[in-house]
Amino acid sequence: MVERSPDSLTSAEAGSEAGQGTITLEAVHELLRNRILHGELPPGAVVSQADLSRDLGVSRSPIREACRLLEREGLVVSRHNRRVQVADFSLDDLEELYASRLVLEPLVLTVRVASLTERELEQMATALEEMRQSAEQRDYDRFTAPHERYHALLYSDIDGRLLRQIKQLADHASRYRRVYMTQTPSAWDVVLEHDTRILQAVSRGDAVGAGAELARHLAATALSMMALMDPLHDPRLLRAALHQACHSEGGTR
Repeated sequence: MVERSPDSLTSAEAGSEAGQGTITLEAVHELLRNRILHGELPPGAVVSQADLSRDLGVSRSPIREACRLLEREGLVVSRHNRRVQVADFSLDDLEELYASRLVLEPLVLTVRVASLTERELEQMATALEEMRQSAEQRDYDRFTAPHERYHALLYSDIDGRLLRQIKQLADHASRYRRVYMTQTPSAWDVVLEHDTRILQAVSRGDAVGAGAELARHLAATALSMMALMDPLHDPRLLRAALHQACHSEGGTR
């Protein structure tokens, strides 16, 4: 049998693989994680481990262990009678996610700019053009792949704990971003404008400017999402993180 990554398994394939005794805990965890991140299991949804077991065609043991991993990651909450609830949206969670990203991602990018190759810059430009084409069609699923590829290139030469933290924070933020992009018509143009400015800054070797542009990009996205959830919310933590990220450039513009 040709091995594939867990990401490539659909629910039906998972059942088929399970029937042959080859599906792993990692595959079950990734399947459930992707369902949550892609909104197939929406925020606040309550599901039983028994239903998940039947749906994926696997025993309850890997479902139980996968749910524990997801709970540790903060994506589900255990309920009674072997049920789990998908973590609901909250302003505090959103602000903490983006404040954390504002601290880590611009920091890494300022170091990364010097090592970006011409080939990588071309790949970023290609991804940006694919994003534009998808944005014109308002096709969020098509938009996501080049968007993730674009941002992955900003961190492709780091590894270890820092990369794991950045990836997990970005993954968790994707649940909120999907709602923001699909419910805010202006969001497409705003995201493209910020990503264009980031590419312009890294292309001219402006590490400080690139980090500041990325910080403004993250902050603008977070503030727009917060306004959808509660227009009266005071984002003190986010403001402090933005000030710190942009301080070396002389403050925000």
